Amino acid sequence: MKCRGTVVDGNGKVARVIIESSACGDCHTCGFGAVQDGKSIEVNALNEVGAREGNEVFLEVSGRKVMEASVVLFLIPFMAFITGFLIGYYPAWYLFHAARTAVSVILAFSFLAGSYYLVHILGRASEFEFVIKGIATTDEPPPAPPPESC
Repeated sequence: MKCRGTVVDGNGKVARVIIESSACGDCHTCGFGAVQDGKSIEVNALNEVGAREGNEVFLEVSGRKVMEASVVLFLIPFMAFITGFLIGYYPAWYLFHAARTAVSVILAFSFLAGSYYLVHILGRASEFEFVIKGIATTDEPPPAPPPESC
């Protein structure tokens, strides 16, 4: 995702940036659907270009962060589900001698539910998701509006 924002506090390697939404109507394709007012969001961004307070900057989601988020969001719950199923199918069944399928499914969904707490913890551990790629100048055209097909 590429977007444009204004630096609120640009001291050091991390800058606070306000990103204004240009979403049309209730589309929120740009990710602003999770924001309460749906118009702006303030984020921490890696400031390697030395942007200062008041600068308009171009932001991009870090590619590494996208891959980390994919692993955390999809792989951890999947592996927890499979682990719970296998534990329920073999060791737990031998201990309790209950219906093998029922024990497996119950443990699989229990592990899946528990894994979302781990996903929540790992998701909060990220310092910043955005990287400042450049400082906008006054002679640059504004970014293209979102598609009309929303």
